[in-house]
Amino acid sequence: MLAVTEENVLIGVDAGCKEDVIRLLTELLVKSGCVTPEYYDVLIKREEEYPTGLPTEGAKVAIPHGFSEGSVIKPALAIATLKRPVVFRNMVSRDEEIPVEIVFLFALADAEEGGEDLHRVMGIFSDGGLLAALRDARSGSEVTGIMEKLLREAP
Repeated sequence: MLAVTEENVLIGVDAGCKEDVIRLLTELLVKSGCVTPEYYDVLIKREEEYPTGLPTEGAKVAIPHGFSEGSVIKPALAIATLKRPVVFRNMVSRDEEIPVEIVFLFALADAEEGGEDLHRVMGIFSDGGLLAALRDARSGSEVTGIMEKLLREAP
């Protein structure tokens, strides 16, 4: 299971676009030794082909992720809550834009390795109250506490 650490959480990010948020989260994962800088390009390319915005209740989310054995050193999850929403395209309806408030960035070497973790995190997206609590969190420790509890309880 992916660990969620405070060093990989950003609160109240003021970003102009999705690329800015993805870059900031990738830089956190580079700093913590989870990915190489090239992972940013993997994410942006995948985001163009397969958008990751989700119209969830409570807080809209995006789950940028890519599968790259070459640029993922160890699986990780980085999270950013946003000061103001940033537009991502809808994962299901690609022409629709979604004003995202929380970004969950996954670093996964391959689909087999990360599929279960991705599925577990997506399982919490049906609870609008929990997503609102994450969006409104005031510290990295508050986010990690919520996420650890949710991931332990997720099916």
